[in-house]
Amino acid sequence: MRLFVYLIPLLLLILGFPLFGQEGRSGKKPVLIRVDPTAEKVDEVEEGPPEQDPQKAKEHVEIGDFYYKRHNYTAAAERYREAIQYNPQWVKAYEKLIGVLEKQNAFAEAVKVCEQFVQSSDSSKEVKRFTEWGIKLKEKAKETG
Repeated sequence: MRLFVYLIPLLLLILGFPLFGQEGRSGKKPVLIRVDPTAEKVDEVEEGPPEQDPQKAKEHVEIGDFYYKRHNYTAAAERYREAIQYNPQWVKAYEKLIGVLEKQNAFAEAVKVCEQFVQSSDSSKEVKRFTEWGIKLKEKAKETG
C-alpha cells in the first residue's frame, strides 16, 4: 500500500514532463492557414491570371465556406475571389462572393462583381439574374450612403 502512495505521484510527475527532447504541447502555437488574407503578399510573384482549374476553384470555395461559417467574411471573400480566378465561368463562386460582400455591407464592390459576371458570362438566364441583383445592390448602396 505504501508502495502505491509513493509510486503514483512519481508516475504522475514523470508522465507530466516531456520525454527526452520532446516539446510539451503547451510550448507549441497553433499554425494558422493565413494570419491576414488581405495583407500584401511580398513573397509571391505575380505572373498573371492562373490557369483555369475547376478542381482548385472548388477547393477555394470549400475553404471560403469554412471561413464563412466562422464569420470571417474577409477571408471567405478572398477565397471566393481566388476560385473565380481559377474558374471565371462558375456561377456559384460569384454568388458566394456577392453574398459575403452583402454581409459586409460592401454593396458597391458587390455591384462591381455583378457587372464583372455579366461581362464574362454567356448564359442569358444568369446574366438577367445578376443584372437584377446588381440593381438591387445599387439601391442598397444608395440607402446606406
